[in-house]
Amino acid sequence: MKQIFISLLAASGLALATSQAQAQTTFGIGPKIGYTLSSASFTVADYPDYFSTPSTYGSGFEAGVVAQVGFGNHFALQPAVLYTRKAPGYGTSSYYQPNNYSYKQEYALKLNYITVPVNLLYSQRPNGRGGQVFVGPYVGWLLGGTYTSSTGSGRGTSVSGGATSSGDVKPGDTYSKNSTYYIRQLDAGAQIGVGYGFAALQVQASFSLGLHNIGAAYAPNAGNPYEAPVIRNRGFQVSAAYLFGPRN
Repeated sequence: MKQIFISLLAASGLALATSQAQAQTTFGIGPKIGYTLSSASFTVADYPDYFSTPSTYGSGFEAGVVAQVGFGNHFALQPAVLYTRKAPGYGTSSYYQPNNYSYKQEYALKLNYITVPVNLLYSQRPNGRGGQVFVGPYVGWLLGGTYTSSTGSGRGTSVSGGATSSGDVKPGDTYSKNSTYYIRQLDAGAQIGVGYGFAALQVQASFSLGLHNIGAAYAPNAGNPYEAPVIRNRGFQVSAAYLFGPRN
């Protein structure tokens, strides 16, 4: 009797797996374009207490191709390959009360990435239609970019004057004192979002949080008195995609 029960259970599981496999054959692919609002956390472990590290958000965009592989009626994987422009801003601000002296340095960057997110999506209706929630990891490879930097100082809490500079951003693990700003090439993190799927059009909004430090280390000859900063990307994305399919 036990063997019969196990056989029936195995047969039921096989039948269920077969029916799920038949329902897991949907596929769609199409273009995706969106707006990005990005920033980055910027921390230096050994900064004195009178230093702060504010950050700002900058506008960018993303464009590429997204696919959707359906698993059953409500779940799907959505991998994408995107060209992404991130525009984080960050810097250092300090006021040293014993000398009544203030200093500020700010960076505004435009970073160009190839980004590959892979999201697990749940939708109200089959083929990604209706309300959506999704979550997944992403990996990005820095292609390069540009930066502008401004510095200022002054007595009291006000900052004035100073100098501005600009240059290229290049992938690299270390940098020294020159006009090139280096960022580690690999970026990786997670994102979560919501959306809505129509017949072919999908509109989504998401938040991404970088988990990998993209801050380059100082070269031995850099002469910086503090540790290299730990920098992690973060930002919001609003996008639209048009999928050809899904189809069986």
